[in-house]
Amino acid sequence: MTDVPATPAATLTRARAIALGHGLHYVYTGNVHDTEGDTTFCPHCANAVIVRDWYNILNYRIGDDGRCRECGGAIAGRYQHFDKAFGARRIPVRMAATSA
Repeated sequence: MTDVPATPAATLTRARAIALGHGLHYVYTGNVHDTEGDTTFCPHCANAVIVRDWYNILNYRIGDDGRCRECGGAIAGRYQHFDKAFGARRIPVRMAATSA
C-alpha cells in the first residue's frame, strides 16, 4: 500500500477517542509519537499503568500478578517480571508448533 498516504495522526487520535467513548479499555494510536495514545490506563481507577513512547516503556505500574499497583484491579493481558529496560530493539519470539 505504498501508493496510499499515511493516516494522519489526528485521525488516529479521533478514532481512539471514539473507541474509548464506546467502552473499549485498551485502544492505542500506534505508529505515531503519541504518549497519551500509547499509554495503557487501568479501567478501574484510570491511572496510567504502562506509559509508552513508541517502543520505550517510560513507566510500568502493573504487578507480576497482572494487577494495577494503585487499586489492585485486574489488567487484561499476560505479564511477567522483566529486569532489563525495554526499548526499540528486536526481541526473539519462540513460536510453539500447534497441532490442528
